[in-house]
Parts: sequence; C-alpha cells; structure tokens
Amino acid sequence: MANTISGGIVVVLLFGSIACQTIAESGSEVNVKLPGNTTVETSVADTVVAQLDSLTVVPIAQSENPAITDLEKAIRAAGLVEVQELESAIYCNLKYSTTDNFLGEDVYGDFDKCFLQPEAAAGLAVAQAHLEKKHPGWHLSIFDAVRPRRVQQQMWDLVDYPIQEKVRYVSNPKNGSLHNYGAAVDITIVTETGEELDMGTPFDYFGELAYPRKETALLAAGLLSQEVIENRRLLREVMYHGGFTVLPTEWWHFNFCSRAEAAQRYTIIE
Repeated sequence: MANTISGGIVVVLLFGSIACQTIAESGSEVNVKLPGNTTVETSVADTVVAQLDSLTVVPIAQSENPAITDLEKAIRAAGLVEVQELESAIYCNLKYSTTDNFLGEDVYGDFDKCFLQPEAAAGLAVAQAHLEKKHPGWHLSIFDAVRPRRVQQQMWDLVDYPIQEKVRYVSNPKNGSLHNYGAAVDITIVTETGEELDMGTPFDYFGELAYPRKETALLAAGLLSQEVIENRRLLREVMYHGGFTVLPTEWWHFNFCSRAEAAQRYTIIE
C-alpha cells in the first residue's frame, strides 16, 4: 500500500493495532446517523485497525534529501505520516500553500504535503475506499491537514470578528486546534474529470451557508440546492466511514477525535 520513494536511504515504519479512542472505546460497531433518516452500520474501528496493521510508510531519509523542509522534518519526527504515501488516490490541494485562501497569502511556503496522525491517515484511506466503491474514479481532495500553530496564530489575528463569533471559525491558538495535532482535515470530493463537487460555498466561507446544522432550513429557503445538499451528505457519509465527524459550522472540516483526546495522545506541531 505504500509507495517506495526513490532517492537516498528509506526508513520503513510499521504501525501496530491502534485506533482513536473515540472509535475504539465504543466497540467496533458504529451506527452512523446520516441526513435523510439513513443509518449506516459500519465496523469503523475494525476497518481502521486493519488499515493500520497493513500500513508501511516509506518516507525519504531526511538526512539524504535536502529538499525536505525543516517543517516537514519536524512533522515526520512527531510521528505523522504523509497521506499520499498511504493512499495515492487521495489528492493533496493545500490551500494555505497558495494565495487561494481567506488570508490571501501563502503561509506554508515550500511545504505542500498533507500529513496526519497515522490513525487519521488510515481512516482517510478507509473513507477513500468507500467513495470509490460508490463512485469509481472519484477522489477525496484535501484542502488542509496538519497545520502548524504559528499559522493558526496568523489566522486568529486576521479574523476580525467579536470573540464569540471568531471561535466559530478559528480555534484559539492558545488552546491548540485539532489541525495543530494532525487530527483534523479540510476536504472535498473531486469527480473523475477533476471537477470539485458543488458544496454551495467555497472552502473557508464564513457564514451560515456553510453550516451543516442549518442545511434543512437553507434548503427550504432556497439558499442551497438539493444537489448541494446531496453532495455534502455524500462527503459526510464517506468521512463517517473513516471515523471522522463533521464540524457543525463548516461542511469541509472533519475531526478524527476530540481535542482532549488529541492532547493526551499527540504533540502540537508548532
């Protein structure tokens, strides 16, 4: 499942049977409640654990490859894995490595890879497999994965909203975001032609049109189309199959575990 990367010495890392507490503690059978009164029964924990058991990540040896940035070295040293080394069918389209974001600037510089905690990366591979089963040739496409806390601070400083509004869209860097731990992902779906599904708003849209929790009312008011609602439901369905849950105010944002669990298990990437 891993891709062998050419150039320099490679290091093989094997991850054992571990899964995020929010999944494993509740048992293997998880009832996923989906919009439209649909319930999906899926052995999420079993599937993610099986994915981890077969995972072989082969990163480039850092000392042999000067092209690896200091940020990537720190991320790999913290135990995170590059998603595309696990599942190449998942696209990486880091918005903060471009100027196409609400900041209007490239805050990642030369860093343009998608890294997550091993459990979350394996869960994402499960989600991609479920998507391909329903729609062959379609791909998950990542807008953002692990996000250094220094970037979180930039976002926090630039969002000029009252504090009670600001925290709906940007986590306070003092507390640490799940992105800072590598346990959250911003994501969408791309068809076999390379076109992103219409989700009703752009990524990082600040406003109620992006709220999953208000979709029923927005549909009734004619502010979102039925097509948009179905596209968002599909995204949530495939992500739930990988053990992720959606943020109620952002259709694109999915968490793999709670912030408290992340703080116990992981280290913030600064």
